[in-house]
Amino acid sequence: MSSFKFRLQPVLDLREQEKEALQQRYHQAKEGCRKRREDLQRLKETKKACLYELEVEEKKRINPREREMQWVYVGLINSEMDEVKEDINRLEKIARDRFRELVEKLREEKTLEKLKENLAQAHKLEQERVNQKKIDEMGQQVFHLKRGESF
Repeated sequence: MSSFKFRLQPVLDLREQEKEALQQRYHQAKEGCRKRREDLQRLKETKKACLYELEVEEKKRINPREREMQWVYVGLINSEMDEVKEDINRLEKIARDRFRELVEKLREEKTLEKLKENLAQAHKLEQERVNQKKIDEMGQQVFHLKRGESF
C-alpha cells in the first residue's frame, strides 16, 4: 500500500508560517495599544494632579506666574494626550487590519487542511479498493484451484 503524500504540503507549511507571523504582528499591535493606553492614563493622572494643585493655589492666591506656567503645562499635557489618543486609534486600526488578515489566513489554512483530509480519504478509499480487488482475485484463484480448473 502506497502512503499518501499531499502535494500542496509546502504551500500549507508556508501558510502556517505566514499565519504565525501575522499572529505575532497582531499581538505586537495589541501590546502597543495597551502601552499607549497606560501612557494616556498616566497623563490623565498627571493632569488631574496639576489641576488639583492649581485649585489649591487659587485658594492660596500664590504667585500668578507659577499658576500661568502650570496652565501652560496642563495645555502641553492636553496636547500630548491628543497625540496619544491619535496613536491609540492608529494602533487599534492596525490591530483590526491584522486581525482581519489573520482570520483570512486561518480560512485559507483550514481550506487547505480540509483539501488534504479529503485527498487523504480519497487515497485511502482507492487503496482499499485496490486491496479488495487483489483479495477478490486471490479468492477466485483459490476457488478455481479447489475445483481443479486452471487459468
